[in-house]
Amino acid sequence: MGMTTFAELGLSAPLLEALRHLGYQVPTPIQEETIPLLLGGSDVIGQAQTGTGKTAAFGLPMLEYIDPEQPEVQALVLTPTRELCIQVTQALRAYGQNRDVEVVAIFGGAPIRDQASRLKQQAQVVVGTVGRVMDMIGRHYLFLDSARYVVLDEADEMLDLGFLEDVETILGRCPSGRQTALFSATMPPEIKRLAEKRMYDPVTVKVKAATLTIDTVKQFHIEVSDRDKPDKLAEVLQEERPEQAIIFARTKIGVDRLARRLGDKGLRVKTLHGDMTQGARDGVMIAFKGGRERLLVATDVAARGLDIAGVSHIVNYDIPNSPDIYVHRIGRTGRAGDTGRAITLITSKQRSDLLAIERHAKTEIPAWSANGRSTRPSRDDRTSASEERSREAAESPKPAAAEPVVAAEAVQREPKVSRRRNGSRDPEVSPERDISADPEERPETRRPRHTKPRRGEGGGTTKLIVGAGRAQGIEPADLVGAIVDGSHLDGEDVRNVRVLQRFSFVEVPADRAPEVVAKVTGNEARGVKLRLEVAKR
Repeated sequence: MGMTTFAELGLSAPLLEALRHLGYQVPTPIQEETIPLLLGGSDVIGQAQTGTGKTAAFGLPMLEYIDPEQPEVQALVLTPTRELCIQVTQALRAYGQNRDVEVVAIFGGAPIRDQASRLKQQAQVVVGTVGRVMDMIGRHYLFLDSARYVVLDEADEMLDLGFLEDVETILGRCPSGRQTALFSATMPPEIKRLAEKRMYDPVTVKVKAATLTIDTVKQFHIEVSDRDKPDKLAEVLQEERPEQAIIFARTKIGVDRLARRLGDKGLRVKTLHGDMTQGARDGVMIAFKGGRERLLVATDVAARGLDIAGVSHIVNYDIPNSPDIYVHRIGRTGRAGDTGRAITLITSKQRSDLLAIERHAKTEIPAWSANGRSTRPSRDDRTSASEERSREAAESPKPAAAEPVVAAEAVQREPKVSRRRNGSRDPEVSPERDISADPEERPETRRPRHTKPRRGEGGGTTKLIVGAGRAQGIEPADLVGAIVDGSHLDGEDVRNVRVLQRFSFVEVPADRAPEVVAKVTGNEARGVKLRLEVAKR
């Protein structure tokens, strides 16, 4: 049987031209099965992991369906996190470049006024995080009476974040005759119930992730008591010497606690979770993707969309809640022909969980031993030097390099009563929502920082003008990335990023402003040469 092409799936010439321009030649399995169903008008449930090409699977039929002459919102994509929202928006803009379809992203952590004015001008496709979409509906900026195409992307994450009630409310605002597509890596009972209630005779498409190449990942487990886990992890990291590792913990509090313990042992780590300020999260992701940080402690939700070729190790500090999540985590290593290593820490009570994973992945996960592991090539001088720096940092009197960033604005932004928790799972809280009122968690998540003051608090900040904006496709994360890369500021030092149509504003510590202007001017973001200058007061 010959290979299917995008043209055979029934897509029009403008979209085929855009796909050719992007270098897409052959549809992935999820695209091959889903695109004809959606073009035919069916509701679809797609069970697929990130990385299978699902954005094009729902995005291409959606763009086919939009009428560029009609200014109102015709399609809505709901995403659980800001990162995914930006990713989907960029993809839809690229696919629809020849059809003049206006795609607008709305997410927390960015000024409401800018997003509201874009909705007012023209927004035919809206991609949004659940909290900000609810907010925009409540403020009468977003009307969904004409949204006849609705996508729920990564619905299981929305469930984990406690967003399902809001999703129901939003779907209730859309026309009953709409077409609905729901994508989810796993299908918990709550998601099945949502589909039964809100979808019309949906067709289910199940696709194994292309990245599910467990053969290229060597897997091990370590049985250890809860009390000894941090020490054991430090021993594993010193023995394995990963080029880059993502260490997964189940909760935000767990991530912060583990980062502090590893910092105390002289290991330099960065954290990634939903309570950090958006600038801090962007800065960490950019530094890790650029290879400047070796060890990242993260929650599953925060690490969604983190696609990095150089990850040599995945460590499950907390065994995941389901075998699907395990496969999804370890699929982040062993890519591009390299062999990865995945090490899972379990307590004696979690042996049955490990057995369930072995059955699901059809593999045996042997015990790890320090001397029994396969030898790895010695690291290059860069890695040794970074380890030397880590040791120096650990011996210096500065407080925790790994001290977590607690996002005050994440706590205060939305004074809305948080949703009921689902089962025993500890949900991630997205930046645009209030933190759960769980009495056990409140002191830890809302505690003020007792670490070094942020740079610029003493010396104040300076506003810079950047000569590029939305018209050039610039997003806030692009500016944070360019400044962090060019001047080596921390991500959290780049504040109040505002992207307007033709130019943008950012604030940086006053004492570093001239250096940022000098070092970042001339650098590129999205192929646009940046020009920075200090804003006149």
